[in-house]
Amino acid sequence: MSVFSQPPLRVITYNIMGMKPGTNPSARLTAIIENLKQLQPDIIGIQEINETLNGGGLDNQAKTIAESLSIFFGTTFTFYNAYTHLSWNNQYREYIGIITKHPVVQQGFTQLVQGTFPRKVAWNYINTPLGKIHFFNTHFDYQSTSVRLQQATQAMNFITQKETLLQSVATLFTGDFNDTPGTSPINYILNAGFWDSFAKANPSRSGYTVPSNAPTSKIDFIFYRSTGGLTIDSSTVIMNQPYSAGSFPSDHLGVMTIFSLTPSAVDERENVEKDFTLFQNYPNPFNPVTVIRYQLNVKSFVTVKVFDVFGREVAILSDGNEEPGIKTVNFDATGFSSGVYFYRVQAGTYNETKKLLFVR
Repeated sequence: MSVFSQPPLRVITYNIMGMKPGTNPSARLTAIIENLKQLQPDIIGIQEINETLNGGGLDNQAKTIAESLSIFFGTTFTFYNAYTHLSWNNQYREYIGIITKHPVVQQGFTQLVQGTFPRKVAWNYINTPLGKIHFFNTHFDYQSTSVRLQQATQAMNFITQKETLLQSVATLFTGDFNDTPGTSPINYILNAGFWDSFAKANPSRSGYTVPSNAPTSKIDFIFYRSTGGLTIDSSTVIMNQPYSAGSFPSDHLGVMTIFSLTPSAVDERENVEKDFTLFQNYPNPFNPVTVIRYQLNVKSFVTVKVFDVFGREVAILSDGNEEPGIKTVNFDATGFSSGVYFYRVQAGTYNETKKLLFVR
């Protein structure tokens, strides 16, 4: 398979300013949707999603965007919301969210230390044409650098936990971070092995995103770190045109980064996938013993480990060289608490994780 058969991954981060009173939210949302149709996104990290208190969620802005894109492109866009607080003088519910057209395998969130308002990191584990990715989206506190640094630390812990449990070709971390390049929260993220995708693609450009009518600061980012050959095709500031009479869709501009796989990564992934297959454990749910089965097509050094939901290793089931063939190992959960666990099989350079459920 040629690298050119792999479609790129178009990722956007955008703070849509919710339903801020006096800003014509309906017209702004229409303009946002029309822009998104032109940009053709695969995944969107959205901040300041609002819905009315008495609308039953039907006017949720992420829902409206996802449904509009689904109709326009003829493919299903799903949305995931994590509620944070009441906004604009308690008139609306506010969420942090993710919209994607690719299958979501798992999703969740973590609560961050509270600053001016409660904050969360939303997470999707997404099966994209480039491989499975972890996608995280957040909105940090806007008043306190020390709070933002705490939030960055908590976010990195959450990200590491998910990366430990579930293999991916890359981790993307988007959001309104309310900090500029060179500040301690941004440096903390970069020092954790992430790249600022816009700065990587445009080393001599500012990438300013606020305020939208005359931007002088960069606080909106798409960070990434890759384990599977993900590379940047381009990264641009978007939503930078008024939709009428000097009115912008939001007080922020957005950022879009287009990712692809390097040719060597495509070849390596195809070769590895031919050499290894991991099957779902059986039975599942189980009590107290289940069988984990995998197939090796080449001799490999294999480790099979089990982790709890916090990413802590609880059992090593195999650790050594194995000949080609279909292999089985038993996991006996006697003495363990009931609940969700994850088993990870690493064979050479390949590793995959699946979920199992122990029920007493």
